[in-house]
Amino acid sequence: MDLFEEYLNKKDTSRWVKIALTDASYNSYRCRGVRANNPRFIELHTPLNDNLDLALLGDAIIKFIYSDFLLDKVELLTEEKKKYESDEVFVEKVGRHYNLIPYIDFDIDDEKMPKNYDYYCTLGWNKNSHKYIATAVEAMIGAIYKETNDLDAIRELLLSWMNY
Repeated sequence: MDLFEEYLNKKDTSRWVKIALTDASYNSYRCRGVRANNPRFIELHTPLNDNLDLALLGDAIIKFIYSDFLLDKVELLTEEKKKYESDEVFVEKVGRHYNLIPYIDFDIDDEKMPKNYDYYCTLGWNKNSHKYIATAVEAMIGAIYKETNDLDAIRELLLSWMNY
């Protein structure tokens, strides 16, 4: 079990992991159809923290680690990094490897949000309909950092992803 799997399994016990695996769409999903006379109305209509801020942190960490590792190894750093840090890679390789979709809280009724890892099989008008998976990957890196403050362990994990 690697670091990412270890933290996926902490979804119910880690505040940061729970946030990392909560897509913004989940807030509307969880309160859909709940009326004011429902005892849980206030609870369900109170938005949960979503993963966008953690994804921003995770994205910065990912960019830093891959840039640092590749800087003196390649001529075209930006092009080389794209092979490892794109949404496509995070969906088709990382997301699929960890079977991430069942861990993510999102609007499962939204037909425009695919429930697969086929990045180029888009649904509806959104050309990047799989973005919620890539965002969850980035947010998980942010969550792991918030939990551990250990860039070395995250570096080891991210470098292992280069082999996927």
